[in-house]
Amino acid sequence: MADIVAAKVGEIAQGGRKIVEVGGREIVLFNLGSKYYAIENICPHQAGPVGEGEISEGDVVACPLHEWRFNIKTGQSPDFSGIAVKTFPVRVENENIILIVD
Repeated sequence: MADIVAAKVGEIAQGGRKIVEVGGREIVLFNLGSKYYAIENICPHQAGPVGEGEISEGDVVACPLHEWRFNIKTGQSPDFSGIAVKTFPVRVENENIILIVD
């Protein structure tokens, strides 16, 4: 496990996101209700950039390619049982948003 400083507090607006590259993979950081969440930016359907999609219901993002939806907090699809995107732990320390990756 590695701790990566991915952003600074205030860099990602409320309801916003930032895509970062860590170890050759894209991870999306979301700011929802002043809490930060991270998911891998690859839709399991056809590898679309899920993190670039529209957010609805407060915490669900839809892949822009085919509208597969995922809960930003859990990674689970509300539409397909057993389908999910990878999530990553996030913590805030000294105004840094730290992403914990394996």
